[in-house]
Amino acid sequence: MFVAGSALPNTARGSTINVDGFRQLFIDDHVIAHMQSVRRTFHAAKRHEANPIIHGDHPWLDGFAYLYGSVERHPETDKLRLWYMSRFKKAGKFVWTMCLTESADGIRWTVPKLGLVPDRHGSRQNNMVMSTETHSGFDECLTPVRDPQPANPARRYRSLFWANDNGFRGTYSAWSADGVKWHNDRKALFNDTGDAGSIMYDVYRERWVFFARPLDNQISRAVSFSRDFKKWTPLNVIFQADKAKRENFYNMQGFCYEGLYLGTVTIQWEESGRYALEPHLALSRDCENWRWVNQPKAFIPHGPRGSWEEFNTQMSAGNPIRMGDQLYFYYSGRTYPHSPYYWRGRDELVPKASVEPDVNIGLATLRVDGFVSLDAHYGGGSVETKPLNFTGKKLSLNCAAAHGEILVEVLDASGKIIPGFARQDCLPVCQDKIIQPVAWKTHQTLANLKGKPAKLRFYLNRASLYSFEITA
Repeated sequence: MFVAGSALPNTARGSTINVDGFRQLFIDDHVIAHMQSVRRTFHAAKRHEANPIIHGDHPWLDGFAYLYGSVERHPETDKLRLWYMSRFKKAGKFVWTMCLTESADGIRWTVPKLGLVPDRHGSRQNNMVMSTETHSGFDECLTPVRDPQPANPARRYRSLFWANDNGFRGTYSAWSADGVKWHNDRKALFNDTGDAGSIMYDVYRERWVFFARPLDNQISRAVSFSRDFKKWTPLNVIFQADKAKRENFYNMQGFCYEGLYLGTVTIQWEESGRYALEPHLALSRDCENWRWVNQPKAFIPHGPRGSWEEFNTQMSAGNPIRMGDQLYFYYSGRTYPHSPYYWRGRDELVPKASVEPDVNIGLATLRVDGFVSLDAHYGGGSVETKPLNFTGKKLSLNCAAAHGEILVEVLDASGKIIPGFARQDCLPVCQDKIIQPVAWKTHQTLANLKGKPAKLRFYLNRASLYSFEITA
């Protein structure tokens, strides 16, 4: 857990890497010096068997539950709250809405009757918190997020939304004390952005981040920063689409995770003729310079033909929700393409209008820290870190070694094995756990090495290593 005012994640101290405060993942080679006979494996999130778990089929909606929204664990009730976008038709026009739903386990969701927003018949017995009728200019919801240190409790929750009608055009701010009753500004924060943006709070640098869609026909994604949610930095492009591959960028979400910035960029691939949208994982260490992870494979691939998610797997904003040993990711799926036509097979051109539109929300799960594993099979392999600096003493692994083993050796900065911490001194790790302590025959911890630069060398045999951590 990051504490405001402490060192930024992975701060370099001379030629060493500070690993205090965070588990160290292996998404890139940041802490890795070299590997031998070890393979890096990227893992997609797994769909939950109960999918779809949230439907837009309530009487006051038209069968749509878009995840232009976010999810949080409420710090006081411990319940999950998820905001999503929907719509209903009234007098021949669509009324766009933002809705709220709650869950104790992340799978079964309840619909609170909030009494705030009238539906097409005038009833307020529904879960809508905002609509184009109740909030001037509201068009598309852009991710409500809780401010961990609000200067004004009345603005504990922040959001941005995009408007493109009734004299409003651009991206506007909204705020709420409780995430239920919302207010919005009438002056645009951005006039040069399109729809499908999102926000996050950067807990490492205590600032707001806006992932924006510039008005460039879906070929780039940009980022802007703010300390007060009023003054924002100019948009800075972080991803540029490769038009030779006929790819479009639709939206992007980001979150802080164990000293990293991770994001998912929804890409539409035109080349296949399917016009399906899928989220792809991206990585940054400063939230300003981003790079792809495991391209061109999707983090949650779109579903098979005829499924509820055939054409779209669009993720929510906000941090993944930890449930036991799993991370929960929420996404919406669609039965129709994001284009007027699409190819079914090689020869059949199908109009979008011929497809029955339906949008629902599903759940995908991932082992804690399970974005990437380092794997070694029979014969084994090894991974050696760069010199590390730490003030903790307890080394633990997130690993799967039930059918093999992992041994850990500790070296000084010059590469010499430290007496008592050799490979043969280590007690074998042979479990599948997300927190597995490491000990040596004469040393239960790294207490004698605190404050001294050291390298770790992991020996893997029929085992997978997801992360390591050194704690107090």
